[in-house]
Amino acid sequence: MQIQTKAVNGVLTLSLDEKRLDSKLAVGFKDKVGELIASGNRLIVFNLSAVDFIDSSGIGCLVTCLKLMGPKGKITIWGLKPPVESMFKLTRMDRVFTLCSTEEQALQAVNS
Repeated sequence: MQIQTKAVNGVLTLSLDEKRLDSKLAVGFKDKVGELIASGNRLIVFNLSAVDFIDSSGIGCLVTCLKLMGPKGKITIWGLKPPVESMFKLTRMDRVFTLCSTEEQALQAVNS
């Protein structure tokens, strides 16, 4: 699994360089992000622009990451392709996560 990370001004940006976030990748993804959360990261921006498909396991691992962060944690997500954005809306996860079109919007949203 390919995940690129960068930290800027207290915000961790994670870019998933995979076509799918499904049951095959969800556990490894959750474990990797869980390690980053355990090291103190509480503001995270996910770049999912490479992801063409997400299933309930993929969305579930994002929810688990949010829960691991506790009440002071915040996740924003940007770069969703239409089928992935549709899945977030279908599952009403667009009410749980802030979804943005650009990285700049996501960085502003996570800091607000």
